[in-house]
Amino acid sequence: MERNIHWFNEEDESQKRRNRRAAIALAAALVGLLALLTILLLFLHRQTSDLAASASAPPASPTAALSAAAVQSDSSEPGATANAETGLLVTFLDVGQGDCVFLQSPSGNTLLVDGGPEGAAQAVLDFLDQKGVVGLDAVIASHLHADHIGGLISVIDTYPVGVFYDPPFDAESETYYQLRDSLEENHVTVLSPLASKDALIDWDRDVEIRILSPYGIDYGRVDDFNDTSYILRVTYGSTSLLLAGDATQVAEKLALKALPNSYFKADVLKIGHHGSSDSTGTKFLDAVNPSIAIISCGLNNEYGHPDQKLLDRLNKRNITIYRTDQDGSITLLLDGTNVKVLK
Repeated sequence: MERNIHWFNEEDESQKRRNRRAAIALAAALVGLLALLTILLLFLHRQTSDLAASASAPPASPTAALSAAAVQSDSSEPGATANAETGLLVTFLDVGQGDCVFLQSPSGNTLLVDGGPEGAAQAVLDFLDQKGVVGLDAVIASHLHADHIGGLISVIDTYPVGVFYDPPFDAESETYYQLRDSLEENHVTVLSPLASKDALIDWDRDVEIRILSPYGIDYGRVDDFNDTSYILRVTYGSTSLLLAGDATQVAEKLALKALPNSYFKADVLKIGHHGSSDSTGTKFLDAVNPSIAIISCGLNNEYGHPDQKLLDRLNKRNITIYRTDQDGSITLLLDGTNVKVLK
């Protein structure tokens, strides 16, 4: 009988040991599970904190955001090497019968000269969006005709603009009144400097923009309002670009009389007045002496631009000609030493 009792006691002890081992294993499993839950909660908390910090952080400045976006945009475009190289990037947009030029400095500052006619506004907005533009440091209206400022109204309503420049000669047109209203409603600073020996537009520390025309004369006595156009010389390093707006040979002669010919020398000339016969005269071409000419005009336009006489003057000097009506938008890179055609 005692033997049997001893047997049952050993069996009880063995069961107890098994129960203790099971309890320990269960406790260990629970501890492991709690540890995993703690790690998961800490991870979720960190993610939530990062999102909150990102949401509360102040927005980047338009220029900084633009620079990053522009580099990202350029890396996926045919002209991707443009921003991979240091230089001034210039695109002459195909806006039909009108003018529109986009410039981006090596530091990322942006400038739009003219915006084409109103019908080209969406094309201009699409281009700026493709470039990753979030704001424009400056906008210049070469003069106040509708084929140069029509598209600017939508641009100013869409993007923040640092400074707007236009010549101080009012145009009596509905398009001009709409532009003026847009500038006022969007609280854009407007400056209207005239040409002089030292007249510069403050845009980028590495790029000089010099105003060569118009002057403070009574342009009401001049037959063509086109002669109130800005003529601008843009210089980066030893490379330069001359934007002639719609200036005719009258304005060209006035400017050449007021300033030394050296002020007009440029590698690239945006031909005046879409290549009309009354612009880009012989003396003006001699002073500029470009290797590349850009003509912005509409395909089969009613004015017959560019005029054959103008083309003959360019061809006689072996100047390479690019036309938006035939070539579409044209992009150049001025790297400070050379001019490269990217598109």
